Amino acid sequence: MKIKNVLFVLSFSLSIPFLGAQDFDSKLEGLAETIAGKISENSKKKIAVWGFFEANGQQTALGNYLTEDFSVYITNFGDKFEVIDRNHLDLLLKEHKLNAEGFIDSDTAKEIGKITAADAIITGTYSMVGADKVKVRVKVLDTESALQFAATMGLLPLNEGLKEIAGTSYDNGGTKTTGSSTGSSSDCESEKGTLCFSNTTSEKMVIGIVHMKYARSSNKKNTETKSLIIDSGETKCIYEIYNREAIYYIATFETYEKELNGRNYMLVSNSNIKYLKDKGEIMVEACKEKTFTIK
Repeated sequence: MKIKNVLFVLSFSLSIPFLGAQDFDSKLEGLAETIAGKISENSKKKIAVWGFFEANGQQTALGNYLTEDFSVYITNFGDKFEVIDRNHLDLLLKEHKLNAEGFIDSDTAKEIGKITAADAIITGTYSMVGADKVKVRVKVLDTESALQFAATMGLLPLNEGLKEIAGTSYDNGGTKTTGSSTGSSSDCESEKGTLCFSNTTSEKMVIGIVHMKYARSSNKKNTETKSLIIDSGETKCIYEIYNREAIYYIATFETYEKELNGRNYMLVSNSNIKYLKDKGEIMVEACKEKTFTIK
């Protein structure tokens, strides 16, 4: 990836929600904060994220979206415990030939506790309510007893982009096709695409993406920011990015915590470049997914 100078001031924060889906993100973040508090009250030290599924147990694109974002939020609030996210958990389950799909049963919950040393497992379901809302339920299971000790739920609004994801099919190979859940559409009318990042380094990384909602506009409200925390060996995606040039920046999580103290910081041209592993511009293509490797 070719690095270019950033020509304008950008603000980065793990806590900045996707402005186009602010209500959805803030409410999902609120669910994560509630769960984090209940986990801390029960003195759990290590948590595994099983994931979100439809109420019938089906794995979907929207469930995957919920899982990835919830993993980030619960990590941000988990100052008293460690979090094993779904991607890392998938690798461990495959190594031990355990089923990683659908609802988790008591035997699997206990086995995950043995494999990962996790004290608890976060799992969740969702149901569509009409065409523009989703009911999300979050539960936490004790890995020793497989009994539920914490739970919360909320009704989250969906914007047009998230409604599109809700109508996107998903398979275990990661294939995503726009259209209904029973088929795909060859005509994609979305203005947005997806960027994925594969972390091949030995360190946890923080990735930020800043892009413009509307071309040729200097309005500050035009800027949107998304971010990811990616463990070594993981691949994660940022969805709903407008199809034009976006600014990316990558820093190690250690740098973010120790040097930047987890606070907001400004990128002005090349200032603060010492904090970054890489930065530059990426062209986002509508209806397409691109994957980049962090080396």
